Amino acid sequence: MERLEAVLELCSTQNILQLVQGLELEGREDRNVCCTAIQILLRSQVDNVTRYRKAWMLQDYVWEKLNTGHWKEVWRGWREMYSALSIFRIGCVIKCLLEKLGACDIPGECTDAKRQKLEFDETVAADDVINRPIMEEIVKLSDLGLLLGAPILDNTLEKIAETLTELLSLSSIVTSQKSNIEEEHFRLDEVQIKLPKACTPLRELSKIEEPSIEDFITKYKIPGLPVVLKGCMEDWPAVRGSRSWCKERLVSIAGPRTVPVELGRNYTSDQWTQKLMTVREFAELYLAEKPGEIGYLAQHQLLDQVPQLGDDVRIPDYCYTGEAEDEDIDINVWIGPAGTVSPLHTDPKHNLLCQVSGTKYVVLFPTNDTENLYPHQSPLLFNTSQIDLQAPDLENFPRFAQSHGWHVILQPGEMLYIPPRVWHYVAGLSTSFSVSFWWR
Repeated sequence: MERLEAVLELCSTQNILQLVQGLELEGREDRNVCCTAIQILLRSQVDNVTRYRKAWMLQDYVWEKLNTGHWKEVWRGWREMYSALSIFRIGCVIKCLLEKLGACDIPGECTDAKRQKLEFDETVAADDVINRPIMEEIVKLSDLGLLLGAPILDNTLEKIAETLTELLSLSSIVTSQKSNIEEEHFRLDEVQIKLPKACTPLRELSKIEEPSIEDFITKYKIPGLPVVLKGCMEDWPAVRGSRSWCKERLVSIAGPRTVPVELGRNYTSDQWTQKLMTVREFAELYLAEKPGEIGYLAQHQLLDQVPQLGDDVRIPDYCYTGEAEDEDIDINVWIGPAGTVSPLHTDPKHNLLCQVSGTKYVVLFPTNDTENLYPHQSPLLFNTSQIDLQAPDLENFPRFAQSHGWHVILQPGEMLYIPPRVWHYVAGLSTSFSVSFWWR
């Protein structure tokens, strides 16, 4: 009960009202009408189910405004209204739960199974009233408010999602079964890309055992040479033990959170798209033994979204060798089945790609090969090569034959250091969990 009351306190109608009243409407009629409608709703004395439905209708109107024109040109107030209405809707539902109303029918996103009279699961904790389907729907509502809206009221939506995700995980955390699963073993000569005979053969990238900070800086960071670091993830709970990462632990800890999933061959493909879904839906669809298509949870800050998973990793000391002492380190996760591909591209920051579980095949080319790799001319893909390493075309890209690259199989527990502007291609050989750390 205490957790739900804490969430309700975060959904303060007075705070939402003050935020909406403070929006700069700039004399626009549509903004004024919507803002006024929200204020009338916030002050209304009707029942919570009716308030929920009216807020949902207003949020649909705001959503239309968010999708009119280019995203970066959309008035920020629409995003703040969207988040504010998400918080208000959550407050309505929590009030229904706490009052133990005879029927709290939640319209909209809920399935028929979720449109039910309140049932309280007493198997979780004596002091918590929980209805799992409704709690998961609230977490989803919070995430959508974060993804489509703005971080308002001291990041209230993130706090709600974290609180309820932790509450839900109390009854579902599983001990990792990874120790019972044998990692697949791959040979470099069996998985390597097939280059035309005119091309220079790829060299196998070096692997070294836990270098000192001094050696890392002088031998690899300053010269800008990629290398695989072994033995540097021994203290990661995500790698071994009861908290090691696998499909089951991912779902138990982060199942209700909504994330963007990439669908299609890779982001340069015409068929590539993204879809929002919960982590549970992603795992069931794309981390199955033989998924029907490839889905990739790529370059997503899941560890910020779910701090419990963040506790399972350690920031490598090598990441603190940057020029700016106070600059944040960008941490992203990459989770997907065998067959995921990140096409040949380059990034502006230092990168440590840490392989937690599963195996990846990586091809790299030095910065001085940039001309031979034919970067796209498009502003959106300027850091991506036109070379398709799965089918190199020397007729259209003849200079590619002059490039000199490396390749390597990245095993669980290994880190790959990729210097800035070094080109790299990454392919998943098995179901894979990776974490990348970027710094300047």
